[in-house]
Amino acid sequence: MSTLFSSLQIGRNTLRNRLVMAPMTRSRADDASGVPSPMAVTYYGQRAGAGLIITEGVFPSPMGKGYVRTPGISTAEQGAAWKKVVDEVHAGGGLIFLQLMHSGRISHPSMLPGGALPVAPSAIRPAGQSFTAAGLMDFVEPRALGTEEVEAVIAEYANAARLAIEAGFDGVELHAASGYLPEQFLSSGTNHRNDRFGGSLAKRATFILEVLAAMSDAIGSDRVGIKICPEMGFNDLKDDEPVQTYSYLIEQLSGLKLAYLHVASSKAAFDYHSLLRPLFKGVYLLGGGLSKASAEQRIASGQADAAVFGSAFLANPDLPQRLALDAPLNQPDPALFYAPGAAGYIDYPASPKHTDTRALRIHAYGGAEAVQLDMLAVPVAGEGEVVVRVRAAGVNALDWKIRDGLVRDAFPLPLPATLGLEFAGEIVEAGAGVSGFAPGTRVMAALGGLGAYADYVLVSADKIAAIPAGLDDVRAAAMPVAALTAWQSLFEAGGLQKGETVLIHGAAGAVGSFAVQFARQAGARVVATARGVNAGLLRSLGADEVVDYQESAFWERAADIDLVLDLVGGATLQRSWDVLSAKGRIVSTAAPEIVAAIPAGKRGSWFAMRPDSVQLARFAEQVAQGKLQVLMDDVVAVAQAAAAIEKNKTGHGAGKTVILF
Repeated sequence: MSTLFSSLQIGRNTLRNRLVMAPMTRSRADDASGVPSPMAVTYYGQRAGAGLIITEGVFPSPMGKGYVRTPGISTAEQGAAWKKVVDEVHAGGGLIFLQLMHSGRISHPSMLPGGALPVAPSAIRPAGQSFTAAGLMDFVEPRALGTEEVEAVIAEYANAARLAIEAGFDGVELHAASGYLPEQFLSSGTNHRNDRFGGSLAKRATFILEVLAAMSDAIGSDRVGIKICPEMGFNDLKDDEPVQTYSYLIEQLSGLKLAYLHVASSKAAFDYHSLLRPLFKGVYLLGGGLSKASAEQRIASGQADAAVFGSAFLANPDLPQRLALDAPLNQPDPALFYAPGAAGYIDYPASPKHTDTRALRIHAYGGAEAVQLDMLAVPVAGEGEVVVRVRAAGVNALDWKIRDGLVRDAFPLPLPATLGLEFAGEIVEAGAGVSGFAPGTRVMAALGGLGAYADYVLVSADKIAAIPAGLDDVRAAAMPVAALTAWQSLFEAGGLQKGETVLIHGAAGAVGSFAVQFARQAGARVVATARGVNAGLLRSLGADEVVDYQESAFWERAADIDLVLDLVGGATLQRSWDVLSAKGRIVSTAAPEIVAAIPAGKRGSWFAMRPDSVQLARFAEQVAQGKLQVLMDDVVAVAQAAAAIEKNKTGHGAGKTVILF
């Protein structure tokens, strides 16, 4: 599975994928008031499918404005406009951070209150020109801030962070790149001060560190990120020893427990990512010139936790969907990047809506050859329903039993029928009356019926559970049927109590491995039957005794069993009656015929799992927290699905096989 589409925890927020929309100046705000344009609601809302959106640079105070038609976050009117943007992104299931950008000397008196001079660490005029309402104008010599004024600017950042959270933003990012005020303080070429904010490297870094500390105090460090871009050279920014400068800065950042570090690539010959990634003890966002392939490689290799895309998101509002389907990308029009109006802003088309879905179906009962791939229409969500784009689906024994017609009496169904009992994916459509879930929400479910082996699945919203951070789609798809079956058969059907002894047949399978863990958590003594090669694994999960059924007869080793959980059936089930205690009982999930074959004076029942989203959410959280393990046997592509189902019948390793869609 593409690492781009797994979840990621950033501070207190869970990203549904690892595609981050870069902060990009778009110059569509009202120039006089700094209020975002109503079009910004559409622009950011269109891109809510990103794991995280980072807004264009927003000035924290009027003196921080650096470009024409850029927005601020210092007035109630600005905050109210931003709230509409945030609400639209959240309605689409997205997350959004506000980037705080104080331009410092990269401004012009025509854009500042009362025609004031731009401010900077030192009165050093940058080379170049400013983009103003009257066109390009030469930069001017800035005014050096006094020490108390610097402290006031730090307070402005903290106030802006508070206003951003009040507007509903999920966090803020400090723009400390591109030659703006924070980088001006950091760099030796622009900071010639001799107070506590300049001189040595440690003092030059003080401004950035105190801004981050102030914002963290205001809103929590887990909602604060920072962007840097060493040796970018933009806006006439120079530093004598950039490797030393950024090494020191990142070493100081690691103790702040920030939400993330965002490092944009530059044209520098030095590989800053290889230097900085190991130094930062937190989430690392990497951006600059990435393709889908290079982003996946960076994440898979551990060089980054998420990939930041700029112009690709600008031109493709549905970039995550396009990358997932390897669909063609719109090309951006640079001539419209900063032009006022809708053109080049909210008129880039989304890809055509997917109308077909692959489905693994059987048209007649038979063997492996009976499973075939059909193309069906994508379902439409009705009231109380959602359509889920399936990313992964778990293989179960019932697949081949249904395929072979072995349970046609217990599970009558019209043919052709789509196989599959469980899945993990993300919602693409929510019907009327659905609350708590939105498009983009990562979910998992046991259907309680067939139909999971398809690209798009229609399911009742009351059957789905949100996938927590730290749980990837593969493991999420492997657990719904197994975890629910194990829990319900042990405690609801079997009534297992603390101190009792439970014998679990087929313990190394997906259901059995969860049953071992649940029984151990409940304080029961656990005896498991499995192949000897899996004995160590089962003991690590909590089994007190493991009987190798290839070497020993369990009925000669086990006695006084209070509950037998039969996941095998056949002769194993028949011999299990002999090992029961006086109060013993058998629950079988493998043999419906047990009901008609219970010996006199014995207790037994057949059990079939029922969907329960509340239970499933609880188990998923335990997996995410490391309190439960999901055993995996194999992960296969759709093309290998028929073979995977057959392998489940003829013999497989410990745990679950998952099919990727």
